[in-house]
Amino acid sequence: MVSHSIEPALEIPPPLLRFVPTDNVLAHEEHDQQRFTPLLKRIPESGVWLHPPIVAPIPDSDGKYVILDGANRCHAVAKLGYPHILVQVVEYDSGQVVLDTWSHVISQLDSDVFLPDILALDDVDIHQADIWTARAELANRDALAYIIDIANQRQVYVIDSDLRGMRPRTELLRSIVNTYLSRCVLERINTVDPVHVEKMFPNATALVVFPHYEPAEIVVAAREQILLPPGISRHIIQGRAMR
Repeated sequence: MVSHSIEPALEIPPPLLRFVPTDNVLAHEEHDQQRFTPLLKRIPESGVWLHPPIVAPIPDSDGKYVILDGANRCHAVAKLGYPHILVQVVEYDSGQVVLDTWSHVISQLDSDVFLPDILALDDVDIHQADIWTARAELANRDALAYIIDIANQRQVYVIDSDLRGMRPRTELLRSIVNTYLSRCVLERINTVDPVHVEKMFPNATALVVFPHYEPAEIVVAAREQILLPPGISRHIIQGRAMR
């Protein structure tokens, strides 16, 4: 006789909405200038807040919150000078939040343009590998990221560094992303499969894949302002307050 355990269904509480001081919501990644700039005009013109940013309390922080979703909206509100912001508050460890990772799809910029710029950075090394080795090195955090050169027979380049510690490695990762961020058309996608990327983005030239982060790293990144590059962390929240 085989017994099957049944996981209890997650009870989603009603959305908890709060007005909090704008200074108390802390980003864990840099804002995306391309997404942020239009918000400076759109927010005051719309007069309606349809999708409150999602935040989670930072323990022992005197009322501070880490932004899980909506960093560009929060940054725009702060830039516009609003003293308070309406947010949805969730508990990070409630089971209501799943942390995932975005990959970057690059178009209109060939890898042979930005790869030399990455290699020119201090403390960076690049080596070619097969896809499974690249994934293993990223999973072990031996690699900072890896790049699939879609335009060049899907060759794989692993980016690594001898630097250790969250702050120096995160700062270096920001520098890596900055080599292409302002020079390409950038899309985010939740897959590491280049075949799927090519189907969705026929003009894609490269795919940049990042490590999976843990919630504790996101909290520390916000608390210590060790900001990740924009568009890497992906939070999936059940029970969102929308419209």
